[in-house]
Amino acid sequence: MNRNETILTGGVKHTDRILRAGVAVVAISAAIGFAASGCARPGPGSAKTTDELLSQLQDDRTEIDKTSDTMMKRIEVFNSSRKPGERTLQFSEIFTQDLNPEQRDVLNALVEQEKDISYKALLQKIIADRDSIRQLQEKVMHLEQTLPDKFVVAKRGDRQQDLALAYLTVEASLDADKAKTLLRQVDQTDELLAGNKVWFFYDAQQDTFRTYVTRGDAGQTPIQVRRVRQHKLVKERDTLKSERDTAQAESAALEQVKTQLESDLATRQNSLYYHAASSQSLRGQGVLSPVLRRLRDMKGVSFDASLDLRQGTSIDLVPQNYGLEQIRAVRLLPPVYQEGRDFTIQTAEDFTSARVVILDPEIFKGKEVVLALGG
Repeated sequence: MNRNETILTGGVKHTDRILRAGVAVVAISAAIGFAASGCARPGPGSAKTTDELLSQLQDDRTEIDKTSDTMMKRIEVFNSSRKPGERTLQFSEIFTQDLNPEQRDVLNALVEQEKDISYKALLQKIIADRDSIRQLQEKVMHLEQTLPDKFVVAKRGDRQQDLALAYLTVEASLDADKAKTLLRQVDQTDELLAGNKVWFFYDAQQDTFRTYVTRGDAGQTPIQVRRVRQHKLVKERDTLKSERDTAQAESAALEQVKTQLESDLATRQNSLYYHAASSQSLRGQGVLSPVLRRLRDMKGVSFDASLDLRQGTSIDLVPQNYGLEQIRAVRLLPPVYQEGRDFTIQTAEDFTSARVVILDPEIFKGKEVVLALGG
């Protein structure tokens, strides 16, 4: 493969880089300045051979390509620093070959409004490098105009492969098989825009072929469209990932709530709820009748204590907790429950404590009882 073929193998790989000059607006003056590399870059018209011309084009496109990649990272850094509602730099406007006055004013306005010194400097460099890269683009375009290549203007629905095949078989007078062989050796794009210029050159002596795309009247090159699309896909992917993570977190929270509710329900269904107080206190509240000490009204009773019958079957009572000095007797109400069959009462010999022992836990599950303590 000769040098011409090595440097400009065709298609998107080399020409797209030219048009990325218009989008590379990041601050890397060392990368794109004509004197930053330690020696001045050759100017237009200095190439004496086609090989030298192709070499200059390749060098300039490489610089533009590096600057473009770094620019995207810088723009992302700037945008990530913005708070909700603050103006960001959109790739769609940065990737425009020529910013209109309103867009240029947007960049200038951002510089004036930016309070952070480091980000203000970044914006200033973006503006300065935008102009520098335009100068580099003009140089590249001038170099390309000196090439012997021909072009056609793409229409909606055109494909680079079809246009290149037509050039090789008609202009270069090659048979279809030979033309297809050459096409397999070069890069092509299926993302042509109406107005793009598609270039071709076949060197019969070297038997080499190159094809590439420039923006033409379309305003954008395929690489610019692809970059915007990739950026959009990345944002959509990140948005979907964020939404997925949020949904998973919400699902986990709901599952936790569900588990807690199920646990609470199971506890409710398997617990005995009770209210323990002195008989005198219960009569004063109207819970017990004053004479026969029977249940009178339980509506105002708060069953604030419970016993999980899956874990235990006894309730220990201490008189001091109920304003008593001793506990001589305990009544479990309502009287539907039978002592000796369903439960039993145990009192200490010195009356310093008492215990209610549940003998049949099943009949007490989910129920509410009153424990009337006699002192």
